[in-house]
This record gives sequence, C-alpha cells and structure tokens, in this order.
Amino acid sequence: MSSNNETQVVSDFNELNVSENSISVKTNHKNCYDPYNDKFWCKECVPRCIIEGWTSGNDDIDNLIKDSIYDTCRGEYIGNGKYSPSFLKWVPFDRFEDMKQIGEGGFAKVYSATWIDGDAKYIKQDDGNWIKEEPKSMKVALKRLNGSQNMSADYLNELKTHWKLNCAQLDSLKFYGMTKDPKTEEFIMIMQFASRGNLKNILSSNFKNILWDEKVMYLTGAAEELKNLHELGYFHKDFHSGNMLSDSDICFYISDFGLSRPSNEQKSDNKIVGVLPYIAPEVLNGEPYTLSSDIYSFGVVMAELSSGKPPFYKRKHDNNLALEICNGLR
Repeated sequence: MSSNNETQVVSDFNELNVSENSISVKTNHKNCYDPYNDKFWCKECVPRCIIEGWTSGNDDIDNLIKDSIYDTCRGEYIGNGKYSPSFLKWVPFDRFEDMKQIGEGGFAKVYSATWIDGDAKYIKQDDGNWIKEEPKSMKVALKRLNGSQNMSADYLNELKTHWKLNCAQLDSLKFYGMTKDPKTEEFIMIMQFASRGNLKNILSSNFKNILWDEKVMYLTGAAEELKNLHELGYFHKDFHSGNMLSDSDICFYISDFGLSRPSNEQKSDNKIVGVLPYIAPEVLNGEPYTLSSDIYSFGVVMAELSSGKPPFYKRKHDNNLALEICNGLR
C-alpha cells in the first residue's frame, strides 16, 4: 500500500471513535450549526461514514439520499435547544426482520417489519463533533414499489414529494430512507408504521366511539398537510380515506403520493386515475386537475367522517355513477 493510501485509511479511521454505546464523528468546523434555520453541517462537515461506503445501485436514488444529507432538515428535538438532523438513509435489506404483508395496492405492497438498527439520531457536541446514538430497533412500514428495478420517473416523483413534505411539516408521515430486495431488485421505501391503520378501516370498525372533537382534530391535521402540499406546488390527485393513516388517537397523516404532480405540469390527457367516488366532477369530465379537485376529495372525506359510511357504498363504481356525479349527484 502506498504512503498516500495509508494516510487516507488513517484519516478515515480517525473520523470514527467507537465506544460501547455510541459513535463519535469528527467534523471540520465547530460553528456551522444553526438548527433554527435547518443548518446542521456544511458539505465539508458531513460525516464521511454517512455520505460514503454505500450505494443503492441507482444514481437517482443515490443523489436523492445524498441531497437530503447535504441539505438536511430539522428532525427531533432532543432538549437544550438542540435538534437532531433528519435525512434519508440507505439501509441494507438484511437489517429488517419479521416482515409481514399488511396491504397491497395497484403499484405497491406494504409490509410491517422490525428495523434492527432503527432511525439512530446524531447529536451535536459542544466540541463540534457529533455523537451517533446507540441503535434501537423499531417497527416500520416497508412499501415495496412494484417493478421498480429500473426506477421510473413516477416512482422517483413519489419519493421526492414525500421527502419535501417531511421537511415542510414535522408532523407528516415519516419517510426514513430506502432499501432494496436483493432477490427481486425492487426498491422499498422505509416509512413510519401507522399502528391504527387507515381512516376507512377505523370508521368501519369503530365509528360509534369517535367523538366529534376527535373528528375535527383528524380533519384539521389532514387539512394542514394538504395545505403544505399545495404550498409546495403539488396536487395529491388521489386523496381518500384509505390514504389517511394514523398511529395515535389524535393524528392522521396523508400518504401515497404516487399520483402527485407539480401544479405547473398539470394537463388533461383523458386518463383518469384514482378512487371514483372521491374524484371531482370536472376531472371526470376531462378537465385538468386543480387545487379545487383536491379540496373536493377532502369534502367527500368530511362527509364520510360525519356519516361513517364510504361515499356511494351501495353503488357500483362504474361509468353510470361517474356520469351522475358529473350531473350533480353528491
């Protein structure tokens, strides 16, 4: 080994001081830390153990994860005026266990699983270095993107939109990072596990026990998330009770951004996608999607939360229903 390579190995090794309970990560500067403005480190200070030594095998995903590291957003408050940085992580598939399928849609399968290492936090020290917390296992949801061996623009859009919403609102459904099934080569999103499931199932099993102040709280949280999504310049395009997830008695999160698109890219292409009873009549008529189309879907959810019944649950979701909705049926 050359002298230069030996020096580099020593330099890399010296960045990590490993103890029984944590990892101390050295950085170059003591003062490039301003969590109130979502600045945790500069590019020169990103710990090498985070930014190097891994690859997803896909340049777009690698760039998305690295961009989230360089431009990290504010994460969990840890006391004493300090926050841990929040960024996407690449996690080897073998760091998950107890995988069980809990849902399936047209473009993805969802599993519950135990993340052995969990979402470890990095804590800034007074000397300018970072301490990585001891790993703690946690339950997560894994969303397998069907046929994603060659990452499509649609799938990549979903990842970017979900991460942007995470950075815009701390109370959104957490997106932790990505992994890949080595057998199928399909990419998988690592997400917060919503222990209570979706609003549709909750209303079906427990409607009589939900108080009105709880209903208002659910809608307020969802409205805030939808507002943030719109302020980012996106439409959801598939808002319904099955895409509202909950992990507590007071919080609901919007999920599934697979159809979301920037508002300046909207155009009518005569292709209507989504759950029919929630789709705005103007969209069914072939007009372009607008902010108002999301608001219409939100109004349908409001009625569903009030009655406890899905919209048009006694009707076939067919062309006849679509035509009647266009003619004013509500």
